Amino acid sequence: MAASEQDRQQIAAVLEQYRCGFAVLNAEQLKAIWDQDYENILYIAQEAALPMRGWAKVRQYYESVAEFLRQVRTMTVSDLSIDVFGDVAYAFCTFHFEGEVEGNSLRIADGRNTFILHRKDEMWKVIHYHESAPGPV
Repeated sequence: MAASEQDRQQIAAVLEQYRCGFAVLNAEQLKAIWDQDYENILYIAQEAALPMRGWAKVRQYYESVAEFLRQVRTMTVSDLSIDVFGDVAYAFCTFHFEGEVEGNSLRIADGRNTFILHRKDEMWKVIHYHESAPGPV
């Protein structure tokens, strides 16, 4: 069954909320995209050696990022693709991030993201996130 345009727009809005949450360093906005009750949440950040499992770890990660970063210069998302399978969907995008960290050093990150979402209470919520660095040219 093909995804409806409404599903695609709602999922794109979730990814825009993710982008905005990082752009303005708003941990609450980032946390709101998740199904916090889902038992098998998995968050794989490219800078972390191990995946974060469970809502408590993801919540802690967002709160620490918001404290660690001082200012965001740029946070863009591009190359968005979305596919929906009933009440489950995945979205892929690339991102570019530039921000100042403690000590005023600049952190630049480019990556590829895959989100797995599911429909909960007529809303799309993230249950899995995987981020990786772009490969060599």
